[in-house]
Amino acid sequence: MLWHNRTHTLRGPRYVLLLATACFGAIAPQAFAAQVQAYAIFEFAPSANVSAAVEKLRSTSLGNCLQLVIGTNARDVFLHLACDERGVDTSYLNQAMIALSRVEGISRATIVSLKHGTD
Repeated sequence: MLWHNRTHTLRGPRYVLLLATACFGAIAPQAFAAQVQAYAIFEFAPSANVSAAVEKLRSTSLGNCLQLVIGTNARDVFLHLACDERGVDTSYLNQAMIALSRVEGISRATIVSLKHGTD
């Protein structure tokens, strides 16, 4: 796809931009899944083993969602969740929150920020 001419040479960033534009134009906008991102706080029960609960939160499989433990503070852990939603509802995020709130040692789960987008 590279062509050489005395006045025009398509290389490097221009080639990537052209390729990305062509691919984006070929894919219908409906093919992109809506992304929902949330920040959540999970509170530990007073008798919980905090390190074991944090590891279980980190390793829990969530289907169409990814979780990232941002940090812990005393009896709380902060998580960032990103879910690909295939419809108008937020069923994957709901399922993820339910699964994470059932982790042994968690006493309460609270979503503090929610962002809808198409990224």
